[in-house]
Amino acid sequence: MGEYYDYDLERRKQRSLAEENLNEQLLGMIRTARKPVLMVHDMVSKMAENKEDELRQFYEEIKNSKETIENMKEDVLTYLARLGNILFTSNLYRDLFLGVTRAAQMAEGIAYRIYLLVSNTSKLDNEKIVKTLIEMTNKIRQEYSILENAAEVLTTNPKKSYEIAQNISNIEDEIDTLYRKLAYILYQEFKQDLVILMLMRDIIDMVEELADTLRDVAEDIKFLALFQAAKT
Repeated sequence: MGEYYDYDLERRKQRSLAEENLNEQLLGMIRTARKPVLMVHDMVSKMAENKEDELRQFYEEIKNSKETIENMKEDVLTYLARLGNILFTSNLYRDLFLGVTRAAQMAEGIAYRIYLLVSNTSKLDNEKIVKTLIEMTNKIRQEYSILENAAEVLTTNPKKSYEIAQNISNIEDEIDTLYRKLAYILYQEFKQDLVILMLMRDIIDMVEELADTLRDVAEDIKFLALFQAAKT
């Protein structure tokens, strides 16, 4: 009789190696995307100061980071395609990488509109609007910190990763409340200035969409954590 070869064992080894590789790349992408996402808050904080040159520099940094993220995403998608059907969770990993990329793209879109607003309009000195928008973007920072913490323990403690990611939903609800409040204030304050109204509406819509994107990434991490916990 010929020597028996355990193909299933070999497939499990390949799967384990692929998951380890993907988890490392996911954490690397999340850490890289931290800069553009968190810098949105910095740009909002500087918006009322009307410092066009400083805001342009912020925008360029965010744009460059976004392009790095997009390149990382393309490498990962190519890797996933090469894996074929080895992993049951390939689609979930794909969604995670696309979600983080989308967050970086949203940050770049917000940054561009802030720069456009400051470079084409008079000083935005409405304290109520700026304060509320700063509060929204500060909560975005909180969301991202939670997301990164959940990703860091995803492989070592998936149960804890799930519990950490669970906290994002409450923050996203708070951002939704601030978004509705700010949208109402905008139409009150700028109904006679369509340029500011339209640009500011774009900005707050995209901030709210960024919050939703981070929530969706957290949901995917929760599902992946459940899958990994079930294997232990």
